[in-house]
Amino acid sequence: MKTTPKLLAATVAAALGLALLLPPPGRVQAHGGEDHGGEAKASTGVALTDEVLLPKESQFLFEVRTQLAAYSTTYSRATLYGTVSAAAGGEGRVVVPQTGRIVSLSARVGQPVRAGQTLAVLEQTLDATQQIGLSTERANAQAELRAAQQDYARLQTIADIAARKDVIAAELRLRQARQNAAIYNGQARQRRVSITSPVSGTVDVFNLAVGQQVNQGDELFRVINPGKLRVEAQVFARDLAKITPGAQFRVEGLQGQAGVPARLVVFSNVVNPVNQARQLVLELDAPEGSAYRAGQAVNVQVLGPAGNGKPQLVVPTAAITDLNGKPVVFVHTAPEHFRIRYVQPGAVNGQQTVLAEGQVNENDRVVTQGTYQLKSIYLNQ
Repeated sequence: MKTTPKLLAATVAAALGLALLLPPPGRVQAHGGEDHGGEAKASTGVALTDEVLLPKESQFLFEVRTQLAAYSTTYSRATLYGTVSAAAGGEGRVVVPQTGRIVSLSARVGQPVRAGQTLAVLEQTLDATQQIGLSTERANAQAELRAAQQDYARLQTIADIAARKDVIAAELRLRQARQNAAIYNGQARQRRVSITSPVSGTVDVFNLAVGQQVNQGDELFRVINPGKLRVEAQVFARDLAKITPGAQFRVEGLQGQAGVPARLVVFSNVVNPVNQARQLVLELDAPEGSAYRAGQAVNVQVLGPAGNGKPQLVVPTAAITDLNGKPVVFVHTAPEHFRIRYVQPGAVNGQQTVLAEGQVNENDRVVTQGTYQLKSIYLNQ
């Protein structure tokens, strides 16, 4: 079809009219389910700065605590593995002195008791053979007593013609017969024994009841004083040089118990032939009510200067945290400013950690509580 000038002019006029009738163009907006832009960039999870801003109100809310980094000559030199046990006077076991029956029970589980306090009363029981033997001995004693009385009475009637030595012998025989008869009669009537506590402490768990039969040698009670504990640890050849006269010791529980100091009782000179270790015995300075108990496994930190006693920069162990696989601490540099400092930990224990390398200086105020919240804020900046 051939286009004429008149047809071309009409087409242009129609296009201009349509443009005038359409609304003005608006802003383009994206919505779910459609791709309206370039490829999205994945988050790296790493903040762009080494500083965290935390208002004072948030610091109080998160209970942020700080402590100064300082130089020290006392830090962990070795970690030993030990076991808690009862010290002298810290545990008393009560066993049955003779086979019998419990007729009275005054002790209760968890009851505080004093040394010498009565816990139970036991009545001796005899089998058939023992009862027959006791009855026979008692009958013999009674017969001897009657014979001695008759003999003494006869000699008294003829005292004027009887030999004096015979009278004296009869009197001694009568006295001995009376004592023997009293002993056997007493055994027949009194066969009860009081069971007392050997130490002061708390009665441990037991399963006894009035009327229960117990045998000689059975354990009845165990009284424990949790304030008298000791720790036994094995020291192997590689750690022998670290146990010096000036060394200090600290015991730390494996279940999160707070560390407590311990005093050296003895460092045995005898080598265990099985594992070639020497025994280290410590007395635990744990007050009554502490979380340490006999039989518990613990770590023993050997504290003291290493080498020539050169001071080392130490920070609280709780201040060190992990950030992207690297150890760091948060340093409080201003009232609401905290900066990240990368460090290289050295010797460590439950209280202090030596900084072998790092960006921390003496008297820097490091965060010991609230590091998790600071790290979360830092990673979400």
